[in-house]
Amino acid sequence: MNAYKKCQSCAMPLKKEEERGTEKDLEKSSMYCKHCYQEGEFTQKDISVDEMKQFVKGKCIEMGVPKFLSGMFVRNLHKLERWK
Repeated sequence: MNAYKKCQSCAMPLKKEEERGTEKDLEKSSMYCKHCYQEGEFTQKDISVDEMKQFVKGKCIEMGVPKFLSGMFVRNLHKLERWK
């Protein structure tokens, strides 16, 4: 499996196997995290890239990440595979 180092939907780091989502056959996804992708489908199917940026930024702030850093984390989200 050619595994990505971060989720190609939300950019969450994928350092541990248990952080990865699952395909239809329940194999671990090489591209997406468990929050974005389960059983071969996106958990938020109709979300736009701009909505995802706001969602991720909000989660970062919730976890105590300063606002300016949160903004930096999402600035290149549109370049990930899901959003191309």
